[in-house]
Amino acid sequence: MSFDAVTLGHILIVVARLLEMFSFGVVLLFVFKGVAIKHVFLTAGVTVGGILISIFGYLGNFLSPFASFAVDVFVFSLVIAIAFYAFMEKREFRIKPPPPPPKGVRCPVCGGFVKSEDDYAVAREGKDLLYFDSKEHLESFLENFQEYKKLRKLNFRRVEDFYIKGSKGWKKVEDLGDRSYNKLHEV
Repeated sequence: MSFDAVTLGHILIVVARLLEMFSFGVVLLFVFKGVAIKHVFLTAGVTVGGILISIFGYLGNFLSPFASFAVDVFVFSLVIAIAFYAFMEKREFRIKPPPPPPKGVRCPVCGGFVKSEDDYAVAREGKDLLYFDSKEHLESFLENFQEYKKLRKLNFRRVEDFYIKGSKGWKKVEDLGDRSYNKLHEV
């Protein structure tokens, strides 16, 4: 091998390690952004598998630096594809309205039955949903969350999003900020 091929091989190995670090960064991003756990594990598995093949293949003289780099580029491409799919799935989850209230579901504020023909509202934490028979009851629930949580023995830690029948997708509770929950009436 010439000097240039050896130097290029070392440069490719360094770039391959940078791609691996970026892949682990994507795993951490998934964790902090609340992406589905299946995507976290899939990305972590693909990344670790690629690292093991690349490093042990190179150190065991089964792969040249160029082949090791090619493995890492392939794994990096898979990670980017998984990231794209995961964020598109998360986006679809945020836009898609909730299903109509199931039969027999009760409002956690008044205890009345929530019907699909009512102007119902929905609160969400992750994939868990709470249905309310009116947006006023959702507002009351948000203003007195800890009291209702104890009273109804709810497993909600916090409400992340809310939906009001007829609106365009979910709204983040944090978007309300310090403003009064009366802003729900503007939705």
